[in-house]
Amino acid sequence: MPLYTQIRSYIEDHIRTGRWREGHRLPSETHLARQFEVSRITVKNAMSKLVEEGIIYRIQGRGTFVAMNEGGEPLRYKKGASSAGMIAFLIPRLDNRFTMNLLRGIERTLSEANIRILYLSTHDDDQREEQLLQEAIDTGVKGIIIYPVDGETYNETILRLTMDRFPIVVIDRYLKGIDTNCVCSDHRGGAYQATEHLLISGHRHIVFITSLFKGTTSLEERLEGYKQALAEYQVPFRRQYVVESTDSMSFRHLLLEHPEVTAAFAANEGIGQKVIEAAESIGRQIPNNLSVVFFDDYERSEAARIPPTCVLQQEEEIGRQAAQLLLTLIENPQQPRRSLRVPTQLMVRHSTGRALLERRSTKLPSN
Repeated sequence: MPLYTQIRSYIEDHIRTGRWREGHRLPSETHLARQFEVSRITVKNAMSKLVEEGIIYRIQGRGTFVAMNEGGEPLRYKKGASSAGMIAFLIPRLDNRFTMNLLRGIERTLSEANIRILYLSTHDDDQREEQLLQEAIDTGVKGIIIYPVDGETYNETILRLTMDRFPIVVIDRYLKGIDTNCVCSDHRGGAYQATEHLLISGHRHIVFITSLFKGTTSLEERLEGYKQALAEYQVPFRRQYVVESTDSMSFRHLLLEHPEVTAAFAANEGIGQKVIEAAESIGRQIPNNLSVVFFDDYERSEAARIPPTCVLQQEEEIGRQAAQLLLTLIENPQQPRRSLRVPTQLMVRHSTGRALLERRSTKLPSN
């Protein structure tokens, strides 16, 4: 058997017998060249023909993957018994105001189109996310809305669905290197507003506190908005003022080591509340000794002991736009991909105030 044909048969046999299922990453060209003792050109030619036939596909910088299921049927045409009028909504959890409002916006829009929602919780676990995506496809849903797991990697099923033009919309953050349909808040603009509010109030030593953000574009954009505001107000960016932690002890140490800090911008509501607690535990009063602003709001925050200054996201609007975009994709999967940005709003309450030094400068001299 010619070497070219041997390589082709080897790949096809692995797919046909189920050893390599849809989405499986094939061995590299270098590996196959060593295995069959041929040149990489021979391997490349064999694989190029399989790509042309739609049996495998390539992703630049990531490898070559199986494009069809064991029956030789393209993924996008799989049909399930319960496929009529249903889409899947994957989200890390449904335990806060933000995610509840997202679901409300999606549900209201889809109910008008007589489409039901299959709700699936990933618990911020990338393996579970991959599994649930495949289960949704096997069920035969018409489309998918997904709030991806945080991190710099994304699962290959999202890649495959996107490349195969399956109706899928990503919310909250986009996926780097992939032209995906997505609906997000204006994270950069919201962070700029929050930081500018502190700068206008006289603060010059402002820390940015976040969870690990590498690869999570929503958090990366919030950091960029923070840096942009500092630059436009000619305040130097200090790397030591960026803290990637959700540990209250880290906040306490930061404030003790940097007594000059007068304000904090937290990347989300949970971190913001921990910052307030940490500050008060070492005698820093809010907002007299430390101003705090954060992304997102929480239920009945206006009635809190210290009503927070925060960046409001339009969660229902994000959900509504994501559902509307998905409906158009179900009708026409080949349309150009779109990235939609929903504006944010700064809500100023009582957790921020004038910088302490500026407050002193405006005091009347004592007799």
